[in-house]
Amino acid sequence: MYYLGLDTSNYTTSAAVIRGEEILCDERIQLAVPPGKQGLRQSEALYQHWQNLPQVLHKPLTKYAEKLIGVCVSRTPRPVEGSYMPVFNAGVSAAKILSEALKIPLHETSHQEGHLKAGAVGTNIDFGKPLIAAHLSGGTLEFIKILDGRYDLIGGSKDLSYGKLIDRTGVLLGLNFPAGKVLDDLALSGANTDKKNPLGAVFREDAWINLSGTETQIKELVGKFESNRIASFLFERISESLVAVLEHLRSNLRIEQVLITGGVASSQYIRMHCADKGYQFGTPTLCSDNAAGVALLKGQSLCQSSL
Repeated sequence: MYYLGLDTSNYTTSAAVIRGEEILCDERIQLAVPPGKQGLRQSEALYQHWQNLPQVLHKPLTKYAEKLIGVCVSRTPRPVEGSYMPVFNAGVSAAKILSEALKIPLHETSHQEGHLKAGAVGTNIDFGKPLIAAHLSGGTLEFIKILDGRYDLIGGSKDLSYGKLIDRTGVLLGLNFPAGKVLDDLALSGANTDKKNPLGAVFREDAWINLSGTETQIKELVGKFESNRIASFLFERISESLVAVLEHLRSNLRIEQVLITGGVASSQYIRMHCADKGYQFGTPTLCSDNAAGVALLKGQSLCQSSL
């Protein structure tokens, strides 16, 4: 059975086709951000999505249109009431057009559920068993408990996401947005600065952190250290705080199964730092924004929101 997936997130226009659990087609175009800028307005991103959709849909429709039995699209950022971002309207509108034109059902889901489903590809994650999921991306730093088919937000950031901290650091160092891949490579080649980490607070009941202190320290380091040493400092601080939160949650909740996904989860530095913890990471390409996870859901909810 063939399904088409569509996702129009903040910085990537995506389309994918799956057959069963096999990803046959995974098309993506990253949105263009002018040099020196730290992001796009929603209106700017929405315009680019409309420009990109014909390109990412060309191969899926040319090769598989007659075989499709459903079109799946991310309508909201998260599977909770009130979750909304204008950029997703581009994908939803295109999906509705295709659903009517091809006379196939339309299935709506959330961007986050698509991330979790895609991130679990190639792992031993079982969504039917208790799970701690970490969604680490440009605009999101959230820790989610999935238990008995229910979805609970149990931690995250009180200020910056890891992705935003990474991209802001990249802009400070004169890199283009997004800067994650370049900074990750620099971090792997750089020695640390020996500067201590202002870890955000980890509360006893939940797991919420603050990263503005780390951002302040990074600003102080710019001009004093080479870029690779600053990148190493940045990714070590991120890795330390991530492990601190996940071990806190594991201990409190007594849940061993941990999935880490989102664009930041493609970092080789973070993966190396977490290598002995037993956390599960998907393949790097399926951690970043994509429509494959949306298609793989096949219209089924990953879990029921309890928020």
